[in-house]
Amino acid sequence: MANTEYFEKEIANLKRRIKNIEERPDPRYMKTTKLRYELEVEHLIDMVEAMQDNKPFAEFYEIGQLQSALGFRHGVGGDRVRDPYHYKNIAVNTFGFPEHTCDRTMMALALIISGELPIPRVMTTHRTPCDPHRLSYLAASEFLGVLLFELVKPNSSGEAAIRCFGEQLGELIEFCEKSVAGIKYDEDKLIEILETNHIARGYQIETYELRKRVPCPISPQDVFRIALSPGGHVNPTKALEYCRLYRDELFERAEKGITGVPDEKLRIAWTASAPFGRQTFDLLSRKGVSMPWYHFGVSPAMYGVVPATYGDDSAYGRKLTPLEEVARGGVFANVWGTTAEPWVDSLIKACRELKIDAVVDYLMPGCITTKSLKRITAERLMEELGIPTLDLEGREFFMTEGEIFNMNKKLEEFLDMCIANKK
Repeated sequence: MANTEYFEKEIANLKRRIKNIEERPDPRYMKTTKLRYELEVEHLIDMVEAMQDNKPFAEFYEIGQLQSALGFRHGVGGDRVRDPYHYKNIAVNTFGFPEHTCDRTMMALALIISGELPIPRVMTTHRTPCDPHRLSYLAASEFLGVLLFELVKPNSSGEAAIRCFGEQLGELIEFCEKSVAGIKYDEDKLIEILETNHIARGYQIETYELRKRVPCPISPQDVFRIALSPGGHVNPTKALEYCRLYRDELFERAEKGITGVPDEKLRIAWTASAPFGRQTFDLLSRKGVSMPWYHFGVSPAMYGVVPATYGDDSAYGRKLTPLEEVARGGVFANVWGTTAEPWVDSLIKACRELKIDAVVDYLMPGCITTKSLKRITAERLMEELGIPTLDLEGREFFMTEGEIFNMNKKLEEFLDMCIANKK
């Protein structure tokens, strides 16, 4: 019998959140949050049933649409883990992995090797500047016997690169069908997933216009909320409806004059990642600092800063195949983990359009990409827009109270300086 204790605890925790929203609604927070939690519960229940029926799981890096079209179940991320130090102990003390590396990578690996989650049958990765992420998949393969399929991502994003990666995905399909019983590629399902995600992307792009308003009507917490890709959800119709209702609620709140932070004095962009918990967000609100833009890998494509939408083939001179669409919308739409230009160019474009006053470059231990880019990012932001950048070192999960205090103190000093210089 499959061990479903982890998921059952997560389901119970989410149901408590839903009940709390129903019994004590707070007008400061989005009403659609309840629907988001309900979708997460449905996903976890589906995972429990899949484990009990011995259905195959997989982890396809940046190409989850193909994972669904093959019939694999999706794993679970670590964002809602209630005891992250338990999994840090597993990764560091039990298996000997390095402590000073990316929190997200460490958490993803520890969740799998803990024995509490289903072991994926297949994992895919490709070479990016994020060595810890790729090496974590190699470690999972070594320790757990997971089948690993490594793809090669060309540096360019032109037609030849898209075609090359699409051909590799065809090879991945053949590999999975031969290696895992019951797996069969369904192209019609993949097309449906892509089209559903394209509709959701349209809703997300519309919300980008709200970020241009001064004051910004979207709170920092909601700017940090990574948008849902409904096509691969167990209930895609309900998930797409959530995307629509979330867009509608943001516009409704804006028309009512609800702002993200009271008395906006400064507008910042934040890069890469952020600490979990409310202390930093409460600091921004208290200082009157709005955050119209969170710059992470797929946010420029997700919100229309760079074009990467399903069905727009003008840049390629031909209609892309569904597999090539998977490559474009996932792997090649990610401005992080490539050369410097896509990352910095899209950040500058967003900062210019959203009237950003300053940027917080959040630097996590082990994040080779962002630390290597920090000088280029700061120099170009100053040269082209005249706005300052704060190099802020921190973690997502593993920070002591003292570290959080010192980090927020440095952040507050930077914000005070920017507010004073803006007057």
